[in-house]
Amino acid sequence: MIALICKTSFANDAHSPVETAHSEAKASSSNNGDPFVGPASEAKKLYRRYKKATDKAITAIACVRSPSCIEPEDEVLRYSKEALRILQKLDELSAEGDIQANYYRGLIAYERGVYYDSQAEIITHPDFILTATVYRRYAKQQFLLAEKYLAVPAKEKNPYACQYLGNVYSSTILGAPRKDKATNYYYTAAIEFINQGNKIEGAKMYNAMKENANPADSRIVEVYAKLHNEEPIASWRKLPSDLVQKPASKKTQQH
Repeated sequence: MIALICKTSFANDAHSPVETAHSEAKASSSNNGDPFVGPASEAKKLYRRYKKATDKAITAIACVRSPSCIEPEDEVLRYSKEALRILQKLDELSAEGDIQANYYRGLIAYERGVYYDSQAEIITHPDFILTATVYRRYAKQQFLLAEKYLAVPAKEKNPYACQYLGNVYSSTILGAPRKDKATNYYYTAAIEFINQGNKIEGAKMYNAMKENANPADSRIVEVYAKLHNEEPIASWRKLPSDLVQKPASKKTQQH
């Protein structure tokens, strides 16, 4: 794995692993919605620890490549082992039926799949085509894991899990896109987001549905109606009395 990341860096120096990881983290941080209500669970804490460990491992790998680096190579192994232990713990919790553990384990697999696929896309040098093929294989493996784990919270109609599964099925990583299945998950996510009062995310799911199904599809029509045809939550603000034009009295009209 270490050698694979290093090869990719040489294949395209404009996109180092650290830069890619940073941009990915920035993109994921733009979604401030929390998929679960309440204080952070053990699964969520494990997810945060995993993200920190993998970020440090990527930084350590980049450091090893630099001649001026004074950090030992043991740092790479230490953080990699820590991330692996966290994954094993999440696997154990998931096997026990912990819904949040299944969600975060699936989210990790989804994010890794997206990362591997993006790495394959940026490799353009002919000497590294095989590396791109390996990355795509890794992406497929991770998306299969994401499909497995995210299915558990998706059955409970967790909108975020449904959204990620919609992304999985609408992509080409697992083969030909399964657009109807993707639309079903986007539809469930949209309805749940709207029911939670989150119309912004609901609108995003509506747009995703339109990319995968006929605009006249009954599911799309229903989501559109829920987004646009409901009464406003607050009544319209009344105009000040001095701005309201009062009707002329009968006496004035006679003159």
